[in-house]
Amino acid sequence: MTDDARGEQLSDPVPYTTGERVFGPPGGTFDPDWAATALRSHRPDLTHAESVRLIGRAWDLLREKGLRDAALADAVAALTPDDRPLADVVAAVATETARFYLDR
Repeated sequence: MTDDARGEQLSDPVPYTTGERVFGPPGGTFDPDWAATALRSHRPDLTHAESVRLIGRAWDLLREKGLRDAALADAVAALTPDDRPLADVVAAVATETARFYLDR
């Protein structure tokens, strides 16, 4: 990657799932607004309100029924019947959030 204005070498972008987290939900608790931002980084076509709704419902399914990964995506797909890739992304963000904040 090219140097920045100060002459320092810039690093190439890395996936969101790599590296150390230096931010998170306020107080370490689930915040659907925060998680919606992560969801919109994968699906910028979503409105913030729709992102909050989907991630909030996915989080409820995760906590109430213990669903994660593919099982969670299957449950979220009922909310987005015409967009299975969206269900997969919602489930991935919710599962990653759970791994980081609940499984540590």
